[in-house]
Amino acid sequence: MEESAVTEKTSSPAISPGFSPSIKKLIGTYEKKLDPKSRISLPAQFREKLENVPLIMVRWLKRSLAIFPECNWLPFAESISRLDLYTDIGLTVRHQMFAHAREVSMDKEGRIVVPPDMVEYARLDHKVMLLGDWDKVTMWNYIYYQDQVAIDDVMVTERFPAVLQLAKGQKSLEDFELEFLAKANRVNEH
Repeated sequence: MEESAVTEKTSSPAISPGFSPSIKKLIGTYEKKLDPKSRISLPAQFREKLENVPLIMVRWLKRSLAIFPECNWLPFAESISRLDLYTDIGLTVRHQMFAHAREVSMDKEGRIVVPPDMVEYARLDHKVMLLGDWDKVTMWNYIYYQDQVAIDDVMVTERFPAVLQLAKGQKSLEDFELEFLAKANRVNEH
């Protein structure tokens, strides 16, 4: 029997089911411009919740960036820190999350400087999309985001009934994953 590639040092789950972000309801989608000094102005809706709050910027999924209020980042980071260093996936995830994380701050005008390596990673240019993601803000290359929305729309349309059942507790995560894998296998067979 093969062992899981990701194991933890403790018996705690990877992401604590009790995790409740301190700052939440970061919602909405905003088109913004990255200025020549790599600064981006946060929308007023985000500034109100994030002013005077330490912020952590990390490389995120699908070559986006995430900006976490530190109070939301710390429980998440604790979970990641428990991943096993002696597996490829554990080490890779820890490096992605911690080695590239940056403390950033908002200036008086509500702008954040995006470090050059983060600009390069996310392929940011003049037009940028900022998305509220409940407990964090994600930052995307404008064109890549538009392409991703088209892909995500198809995926959500196909999977929304199952996701809704999962969210309502009518379906287990295991059943959801098995259903997802079965559909993926059917697609790959054709």
